[in-house]
Amino acid sequence: MARATLQLKLNKGQLIDGRYVIIKKLGEGGCGSVYRCRHVQRPDLEVAIKVLENAADLPRFKREQKVLNSVRNAHVVRLLDHGTHDRHPYLVLEFMDGGSLRELLNNRGRLSPEEACWVLVQAVRGLRASRTVHRDLKPENLLVGRGRTGKGIALMVGDTRKGAVVKVADFGLAKQRDPSQTALTNTGQIMGTPLYMSPEQCRNTRDVTTQSDIYALGVLLFEMLFGNPPFDADNAYDIMAKHCNDEPKIPRNLDPRLRTVLARTLAKNPKERYRSLLALERDLAAIAGLGEPEADRSKAPMWIFLAIATAALAATGWLLRERVVELLSHWWNGTG
Repeated sequence: MARATLQLKLNKGQLIDGRYVIIKKLGEGGCGSVYRCRHVQRPDLEVAIKVLENAADLPRFKREQKVLNSVRNAHVVRLLDHGTHDRHPYLVLEFMDGGSLRELLNNRGRLSPEEACWVLVQAVRGLRASRTVHRDLKPENLLVGRGRTGKGIALMVGDTRKGAVVKVADFGLAKQRDPSQTALTNTGQIMGTPLYMSPEQCRNTRDVTTQSDIYALGVLLFEMLFGNPPFDADNAYDIMAKHCNDEPKIPRNLDPRLRTVLARTLAKNPKERYRSLLALERDLAAIAGLGEPEADRSKAPMWIFLAIATAALAATGWLLRERVVELLSHWWNGTG
């Protein structure tokens, strides 16, 4: 089915919504184009603006806005503003001056084990904070801030002030981890990027869980270590077939700890992968030489609140039992 294009053309020097001057076009995202802009009233403030260009992608656009509105984390790209330009919705995001992990890999080829694990630790922290299943993790969606070194992009393990910082972006395909939530996509649609999709996502995008993101993180780790993803082919369907049927070729002389991480993240069966992002972060942090990660600050389960409420009602009833009996007695005897 043809996509309903909104036919918006923006060029360098033009204004978006009368407030943001376009410096250059950065590229095209999942549902629109992204521009590097400068705020008219604050010339020192540069931002990245994503403008919706395909009307059919409006639900995806709104999903990303909703997720970013709910997250405040050092490893998730910040949403600064939003609005409409000539009937085209747009999102104003913080500008990441180091580009993406894709550009870093294009320049470096490979990363050291410590650097690669540090990149993933930051990505995992962003994903944990988002409380979603991202469903489209790839180098293009991990953005990089240069840090304060002033000399290119330096990955300094454990230091995001002087060294580069990595942030997760593009939550347009994200879904809540609660499986009861309504899915954004329909069965049969290919939603995601085949090079980084888990076997179960290749079969059915709708029903994937956190384990699917864990698989994608394993693909990213493999690519950062060896310069290419574990599976590739001439077309999307052959790539997906390899994800479903082929085993990744992990070098035997690799650090046993890295072999374990790759084996557990790239397992075909989701049940054989890490049970949680926290468990994965723990192993990655150990390889990178970092300390123990912080546990999730999750909300108390609903059954705890129900138990507390039930106990409170029972206690109130016990304390008021004599008064209730007295009132009922007066009513029954007609003396109330």
